[in-house]
Amino acid sequence: MKMWLLVFCCLLRVASGTPTPRYINEGGVSLSEDSSNIRSQYQGQLPPCQDCHCGERNEKPRVVGGMGTNVNAFPWLARLIYQKSFGCGASLINDRYVVSAAHCLKGFMWFMFRVKFGEHDRCDRSHTPETRYVVKVIVHNFNLKELSNDISLIQLSRPIGYSHAIRPVCLPKTPDSLYTGAEAIVAGWGATGETGNWSCMLLKAELPILSNEECQGTSYNSSKIKNTMMCAGYPATAHKDACTGDSGGPLVVENERNVYELIGIVSWGYGCARKGYPGVYTRVTKYLDWIRDNTDGACYCKF
Repeated sequence: MKMWLLVFCCLLRVASGTPTPRYINEGGVSLSEDSSNIRSQYQGQLPPCQDCHCGERNEKPRVVGGMGTNVNAFPWLARLIYQKSFGCGASLINDRYVVSAAHCLKGFMWFMFRVKFGEHDRCDRSHTPETRYVVKVIVHNFNLKELSNDISLIQLSRPIGYSHAIRPVCLPKTPDSLYTGAEAIVAGWGATGETGNWSCMLLKAELPILSNEECQGTSYNSSKIKNTMMCAGYPATAHKDACTGDSGGPLVVENERNVYELIGIVSWGYGCARKGYPGVYTRVTKYLDWIRDNTDGACYCKF
């Protein structure tokens, strides 16, 4: 079976073998600074990292079957680099942290990672992306057997400044929402087919969110689909999907305020765009308290 499992690079599409886990929990250097102290430096006014809007996309309304995007269309999207290799996607959620999949980081040396922002064509050597080193990685209790809790947080070496090309995505405001039937967008530089090369250009695909009951009725073993997961895609036709290299990247939906919320993290699946096997994503609403607790002191957009 193919579990998009990374052996640094992937969308937990498991082929064979089990990585030896070397847990990367709360080690690393802490550079946190309380947000109330930040605000006091601005004499009661909101600092730039709070006086901002999250989830604003840089375009108005190929991942497999995907389409190209406008330049910096998803300004929260980042790439994780391990040594010199591109491995996974990530999403900026505030000025100090990105969120990604746990399987992208578990078993690797946290200090060998870098995070790149503001890219569109990752093969364009004339463009110098904004880059941060990693000082702390927090991996949830990821279970390789059940593929559950596939989420991690990465603290940047110094705060990121916002620009047209770099801005955070919003976290969901309604933790009880299931998003069933919503049209979501997944984006990344992953392969355009199971045996294809990774894309230079950022690609996107629009996918409907399935209920967990629908997903359990697909070709997956129903016990594999947990309530901390969500499925998206077209199991009947399988013409769009995330694929190898998209792991850890965002699944977003546009809310009633016309901004985008991070509702899923690319996690696992069998093959890429195989009939009967939609993509499986970490359900972000199940981890909102965990995210907030572990990013205390970071600066979230106020709006």
